[in-house]
Amino acid sequence: MKSYSFPCDRQLDMMDCGPACLKMIAKYYGKYYSLQHLRDKCGITKEGVSFLDLSHAAESIGLRSLSLKCAMDELIIKIPLPVIVHWNNSHFIVVYKTNPRTGSIYVADPAKGYIRYRKEEFVAKWIKKAEKDKGILMAIEPQADFYQRQGEERIERKKTFENFLGYFRPYKKSFINLFVVMLVVTALQGLLPFISKAVIDVGIQTHDVDFITIVLVANIAIYVSILLSNMARDWILLHVTARVNIALISDYLIKLMLLPITFFENKMTGDILQRAQDHERIRSFIMNNSINMIFSTLTFLVFGAILLFYNTTIFYIFLGGSTLYVAWVLGFMRLRKKLDWEYFELVSKNQSYWVETIGSIQDIKINNYEKPKRWKWEGIQARLYKVNVRSLNINNIQNLGAQFIDNIKNLSITFYCAVAVIKGEMTFGVMISTQFMIGMLNGPVVQLIQFLLSYQFAKISFLRLNEIHQLKDEHEDVGTNPIDLPESKTLIIRNLSFQYTPTAPAVLKNIYLIIPEGKVTAVVGDSGSGKSTLLKLVLRLYKPSFGEILIGNMNINNISLKQWRDKCGAVMQDGKIFNDTILNNIVLDDEKVDYKKLKKALDTANIAAEIERLPLGYQTKMGEQGRGLSGGQKQRILIARALYKDPDYLFFDEATNSLDTLNEQKIVAALDNVFKNKTVVVVAHRLSTIRKADQIVVMQDGHIVEVGNHDSLMQKKGRYYQLVQSQLDLSSTVMTEAPVAAINGKESGTPPLPESIKNQTENGTIRE
Repeated sequence: MKSYSFPCDRQLDMMDCGPACLKMIAKYYGKYYSLQHLRDKCGITKEGVSFLDLSHAAESIGLRSLSLKCAMDELIIKIPLPVIVHWNNSHFIVVYKTNPRTGSIYVADPAKGYIRYRKEEFVAKWIKKAEKDKGILMAIEPQADFYQRQGEERIERKKTFENFLGYFRPYKKSFINLFVVMLVVTALQGLLPFISKAVIDVGIQTHDVDFITIVLVANIAIYVSILLSNMARDWILLHVTARVNIALISDYLIKLMLLPITFFENKMTGDILQRAQDHERIRSFIMNNSINMIFSTLTFLVFGAILLFYNTTIFYIFLGGSTLYVAWVLGFMRLRKKLDWEYFELVSKNQSYWVETIGSIQDIKINNYEKPKRWKWEGIQARLYKVNVRSLNINNIQNLGAQFIDNIKNLSITFYCAVAVIKGEMTFGVMISTQFMIGMLNGPVVQLIQFLLSYQFAKISFLRLNEIHQLKDEHEDVGTNPIDLPESKTLIIRNLSFQYTPTAPAVLKNIYLIIPEGKVTAVVGDSGSGKSTLLKLVLRLYKPSFGEILIGNMNINNISLKQWRDKCGAVMQDGKIFNDTILNNIVLDDEKVDYKKLKKALDTANIAAEIERLPLGYQTKMGEQGRGLSGGQKQRILIARALYKDPDYLFFDEATNSLDTLNEQKIVAALDNVFKNKTVVVVAHRLSTIRKADQIVVMQDGHIVEVGNHDSLMQKKGRYYQLVQSQLDLSSTVMTEAPVAAINGKESGTPPLPESIKNQTENGTIRE
């Protein structure tokens, strides 16, 4: 059954607008699907999704879709709603209602909520000038079996919120002490209006100085007690807050570490960082606002009861004015919620911008890209400024109205008390005490507003965090316990296919391959042929779209990820050097460094002498991303890191492409000994790296086209032969393009080439 009010779900990340729109429409037709489920169906990436991706996801959950171009009048009158609209060239929204009479368009925007647009406003953002008055949309309706399909069960947020509360359970005693301190402070404050009344009505009227002195001492004692109690409260709060904050962020980091690599490839960095700030919101809400609200509630109950005892009329005037005050402020909550979603999106973009800019500063400078890059940042700041201005305007209107209501309430009470004193219905002491109690009661009302605002922000943050904590860990289907591996360690790949998203073309297609145990297998091919992807699938960074990988006769997915990766050493194209010492970059904080294995790894990687020449040697600390090392030095440290593990399997993805010829020759020669009795897979282009391999696999366009050793493949004169010839031709072209005089050193300023380099070129070891 269709719901009478169209549901509006928020996007939790910058690129979630497409799946969020699909979630709204599925919910509208009566089925619940989580945002992550629809993300997976769409195959979302950092670039977002397309209409093709949305169509594929819609069909998979039983919704028929049709993408079309139509004019504005057709959308208002003819097209059945709801529909998904491509908005402002970079966003998806849902049009769920139109008004033919007024031309109004009602939109559920996953970034901003419910919005109503005038026809002219909508056309400006929907229809491009080049599209001849037609915009793009996707019409969606249920298929016949939509209601028979199994939707997802809605996960109760309460359970996860209770998990958050679990962080505070170890500190029960601290909270009991805190409650006792609050109770004492409230009780002491409750005595203050009676003391004020006694000073005026007894001490002053009877001219009893001794009584006033006693009361003054009592007053000072109460204030000192309150001060000490507040200090104790603040210390308890600081103690618990610091520990809870570390636990929250630590668990978030643990969860991130357990997520598959595809999560990080498909998420904007700013979205991940911003969620760490969401933990602070939740912690602040629970620790500060919630506890202060308890304290304020106690204060309100105590002073409310005293005021009701003093004068019921004043109490009801205060209660009515405070109710109106709270209602006025709550009227702005919906607007604040919209602004908070917009602010989160812009702050995420801002953080992603800074991460990208700092990481790419070299390319920015080389290409004189500073000014356009700064303009993009200024564009984000302009949008942030607009959101902040709107937020400021809402705050000003809210505060002006609230202050007006509060002042009228206080003036009314003052006027009533003044008239009552003149008429003799109230003593002057009671009037002063009443004013004191009104001041004490105003605090809890303001605290209630802060609590509600903080609750709203914490709820939004909780939704974003809850989404992360509900994601499946990469080892969830495998387990973590080690198992006995089969005797044969040969890797067998059967009918393996892989595509990054359901609608993307296959990167690998029907791969059949045996990687023999204790042998070296080289994988060669053109750029983009799927070599690195194949390596990542074997390392289980990705999951196959189809097919399987076996170790002996066992599916590799039966082995825990930790157990498998302990047996693997890998050097990837984009391997990273950590901001740590050289030693820790190689041993990765091994509790007990095996110096024999370390020396062997360093000698094989031909890096030991260069490290030992540094002032601090192995304790030299590298900058971020290995700042201070050359590309070749980084690669050799990564090779040493992989070799130090002494793994059963070694995977090298262009592991020597940044090395000079001399270092490469030394490392390749040293690796020959290391490779004995190990299963090795090498992805490389250089002939010197691959020609000695026991098996060479040639890939082209995601297929394996040839398998054999160097000699057999050269005799076939197939694809491998062409790749080798292109290297040799390139090397000879480099030599022959220079004039003969230059080669002989006769041309002014051109030295002769050393004989060693000539010989290497002729042997085909130098390329490009």
